[in-house]
Amino acid sequence: RTPQDPSSVLKKSRRRGRGWTRALGPEQLLRACEAITAGKVDLSSWREKIARDVAGATWGNGSGEEEEEEDGPAVLVEQQTDSAMEPTGPTRERYKDGVVTIGCVGFPNVGKSSLINGLVGRKVVSVSRTPGHTRYFQTYFLTPSVKLCDCPGLIFPSLLPRQLQVLAGIYPIAQIQEPYTAVGYLASRIPVQVLLHLRHPEAKDPSAEHPWCAWDICEAWAEKRGYKTAKAARNDVYRAANSLLRLALDGRLSLCFHPPGYNEQKGTWESHPETTELVVLQGRVGPAGEDEEEEEEELSSSCEEEGEEDRDADEEGEGDEDTPTSAPGSSLAARNPYALLGEDE
Repeated sequence: RTPQDPSSVLKKSRRRGRGWTRALGPEQLLRACEAITAGKVDLSSWREKIARDVAGATWGNGSGEEEEEEDGPAVLVEQQTDSAMEPTGPTRERYKDGVVTIGCVGFPNVGKSSLINGLVGRKVVSVSRTPGHTRYFQTYFLTPSVKLCDCPGLIFPSLLPRQLQVLAGIYPIAQIQEPYTAVGYLASRIPVQVLLHLRHPEAKDPSAEHPWCAWDICEAWAEKRGYKTAKAARNDVYRAANSLLRLALDGRLSLCFHPPGYNEQKGTWESHPETTELVVLQGRVGPAGEDEEEEEEELSSSCEEEGEEDRDADEEGEGDEDTPTSAPGSSLAARNPYALLGEDE
């Protein structure tokens, strides 16, 4: 694997708001619900809403998200406790009162709340990059006959290593007491020290090669970024480890795995009709940066001063989202695959 350009690792691109009405996918979800309900639920109001959203995106003046929130129709929100959700009888009526319920269930930090916002067309659910931000079961009436359910993320028993679950964003990084194992898991699979241009802390001769461990990588990163402890002014390796994990979580240090059996049938999957359809839906066709307004800025020490962010990651995610830049020479724009759900902020 060709190492990524180190200068591109510490860059972030800021996406400007494009509005909720450009989100793709509601039409496909509507067709799936129509096939499941088989005419038992009137979904015409949902189709009319999608048509209005498309018309608004076509003829709108590109105003910001704030105007959309003011002019959009009200959304009925209900918060329900765990006891209220317990079944009261042996059976439950399907499509009660002519309403179909669409629920979002899954691991934390996978975009359940963002999916709700994308379907509604504006921000009605608070979202955050910190796993476990949603704490209550909430329902939202998209139309009188369509109800959306958002629930807290569930962490199921998994056979995957805990380090991989940390890198997948299932656990809040600020709450990890021992982050070095996860850093070692990452560094054993991608050349972190090469991508970040790190110098071994015990190396007197830069040309000599020295074996790296997770602690060495964290100490070298703390030295490069200037992370120091308050009292003794030593390298703050714990803060450096959290910073490295956030780089991986943001996609600036990319760790990916191929599905089982992918290499044996790589040509088949690359030319598969569904693959082509997904590429088109994600808007990735064309040269990198086409139809995308981006601003790239170097992450200096001041903007990477994660004093509060490193110690308390429970933030609301205000401002623009960071997306990894495209690799040099790539023919496709490296855009966020969740951009189909619309903008979170």
